Amino acid sequence: MARSMGHVTVAAVGRLRESHWQAAQEAYRGRLEHYTTFKLVEVKDAGGSSGAALAREGAALLAAVPRGARLILMSPDGRHMSSPELATFLQGQLETYGHLAFLIGGPSGFDPATAAAAHDRLALSRLTLPHELARVVLLEQLYRAFTILHGEPYHK
Repeated sequence: MARSMGHVTVAAVGRLRESHWQAAQEAYRGRLEHYTTFKLVEVKDAGGSSGAALAREGAALLAAVPRGARLILMSPDGRHMSSPELATFLQGQLETYGHLAFLIGGPSGFDPATAAAAHDRLALSRLTLPHELARVVLLEQLYRAFTILHGEPYHK
């Protein structure tokens, strides 16, 4: 798969405040940029679990991703995949749609309108993960998927 094959955007609610999460995020961002045009966008946490707060976060997420991108909601009720299955999924989606946008909600999740706008849903784990860790795990798994597609040894 050539680097120019597609674009990947990760849009997430909130900023990573701890330096160790920031360092991990930046490490994977740099690695992903070797394989795809990659963009990470953080939108403001609306500070609550009310319907209005979730709607503001959802609207900001949707506004932050390029028009026409294939929207993939990261959700505990999404499809579970192995790393090789994610690699196959990623390749197929990039070949078909060209631009993927992975949406990560805040600690309270997504409002119904944002969830309805998504084209697909994926889960990272059946376990409950802290929001910051979930973001880093997604970035790591995207990187792992690209190494699998390129036949590189990272994933072994």
